[in-house]
Amino acid sequence: MTSISVQDFAAQLKEPSAVVLDTRDHTAYEEGHLPQAISMPATSLPNRLQELDKSKTYFVLSHSGRRSEILASFLSDNGFNAVHVIGGMRAYRNTIEAAA
Repeated sequence: MTSISVQDFAAQLKEPSAVVLDTRDHTAYEEGHLPQAISMPATSLPNRLQELDKSKTYFVLSHSGRRSEILASFLSDNGFNAVHVIGGMRAYRNTIEAAA
């Protein structure tokens, strides 16, 4: 598992191959998410691994980054290329969206 800052994550979002896993619950996801994000709440992710492609890189996002770090590690342990986004959606909103 690797970790990246929200600034580097924002740059990666410009790549068409970027796959974002939003691990927040459905309510938080519906309140606002990145357009390309796939909703995969933390509680359901372990049971949905068959939906993921091991040839892709997944940017794992949670609210503050704690849960996404654990889930990115879990994905890595299961053979996926997972990248933890440090600070999660909170940092993304405070840093990237606030600057726009």
